[in-house]
Amino acid sequence: MNSMRNIFFKRLAPAAVLSAFIVAGGMSIQGCTGEIAIDIDYDKAAFDGMTETVGMLSDLGTSSSEASLDMWQDRMETSVCFSLNREPGRAIDVKVEYDGEYLETWNKVHGTSYELYPEANVTIADGGNILLAPDDRNSVPLSVSVSAFEGMTSSSAYLIPLKITSVTDGIGIKEGGDRVTYIVRDTRNTLSTYKGDDAVKTVVFFELGDANPLNALQFRLSESGALFFDYVVLFSGNINYSPSENRVYFHRNDDVQFILDHADEYIRPLQHAGIKVLMGVLGNHDDSGLSQLSRRAAESFAGELAAFCDTYQLDGVCFDDEYSNTSPDLSNPLFTTPSRDAAARLLYETKKAMPEKTLMVYYLGYINSYLPSVDGVEPGFFVDFAVDDYRAGAAEPMSGMTLAQCSGSSIELSKQQGSNEAGDDSEATAALRKSEGYGYYMFFSLNPEWYATRSQVNRCRNVAAGLYGQNIAQITHYYEKESTELTALERPQ
Repeated sequence: MNSMRNIFFKRLAPAAVLSAFIVAGGMSIQGCTGEIAIDIDYDKAAFDGMTETVGMLSDLGTSSSEASLDMWQDRMETSVCFSLNREPGRAIDVKVEYDGEYLETWNKVHGTSYELYPEANVTIADGGNILLAPDDRNSVPLSVSVSAFEGMTSSSAYLIPLKITSVTDGIGIKEGGDRVTYIVRDTRNTLSTYKGDDAVKTVVFFELGDANPLNALQFRLSESGALFFDYVVLFSGNINYSPSENRVYFHRNDDVQFILDHADEYIRPLQHAGIKVLMGVLGNHDDSGLSQLSRRAAESFAGELAAFCDTYQLDGVCFDDEYSNTSPDLSNPLFTTPSRDAAARLLYETKKAMPEKTLMVYYLGYINSYLPSVDGVEPGFFVDFAVDDYRAGAAEPMSGMTLAQCSGSSIELSKQQGSNEAGDDSEATAALRKSEGYGYYMFFSLNPEWYATRSQVNRCRNVAAGLYGQNIAQITHYYEKESTELTALERPQ
């Protein structure tokens, strides 16, 4: 919110009505049992020219013998795999173990002074044993769990050396293919959304009935390590009408209330990492609605929203004008004919009630770029930023608003429709919108279930390349709904 808008509302309005950062205590990766279809994308050229049956050990995510591991939680996991150049025709056993003696050699060869990661804090699944069937060329991933240790610091780099210590007779090991070495850094206190003073900010909606908002923490830029998402919208609470009490109130379904009741686990980690968390406000098929409240009802509902955000320490709200009965009972003094004027009044009263909070709008229904001024104040001074519906793409500025307060695109990630069809999720479009001065990019319905099948991660990567000139680091884990424990993706993205 710019300083003029902030000063205006601090003078105009009263203050809004009236946790430690809990890091998820664990992370799990897909195990080495069960029927999992594996197609490891290892470097097949490494076997060129070899006529004997040979194998090599590699990191699952990079297909390399060297990989970095950022400890941004107290417990992390990665995986190694063993690959053969041909089907062995018989069962193959391989054993992988921690090899602390390799530290001195590594530092000498590379001219480094890495410290050895304590063996007691490294757990290799299944005792390090890998088994391949006669027709297997790639093993299932072997999980390697790494836990933080006392005295670990962000100023040091640590080495975890792993080595093949035994293999079935008659199977060779490619030169240099007997090791995987991890360089580990402590980044638990370095999560940040900062991508530059003038960087475009990104907004992601989570449909709480389907997905866990903690998954926003998994999306990090590969070079800077900055978090890709700047805002998370919890979708969604509802504006509701109670006939028995004859009042409009803010309703939360069970999925939304669960997140609120466990704010320390699901909201504070996002906020401590720099992500602003907004509550979605949506119609709910009754006479109340975001664009049909009388002035008295708008003032009352705005006050309730301010108290709600204060109680749960949220950063603001996002208004989405849909799913309301557009023919309310006009004999009730709480309601009026749906209009832009009524919508603008509610937004204005909400900003008055909580001037220090973010007020975001989703263009739909009567909330759009044509909103009128209220009491002589242009909407660009009581709306912080706007995103358009995904069927429209770029948002046009309201009166008093600049492109820096508008989204250059709105990308629906689950239905694969709307602006996506126009290429709004491409690197070129993102770069163009950035050059034009748009300040935001919006993503709707991020869900780990569809990371691969609906190209959700790749679409985010395209935008990251266009907005920041960086890739998004490989996504290996996700949070299941209503869980703070990380689970491994069957196939990293």
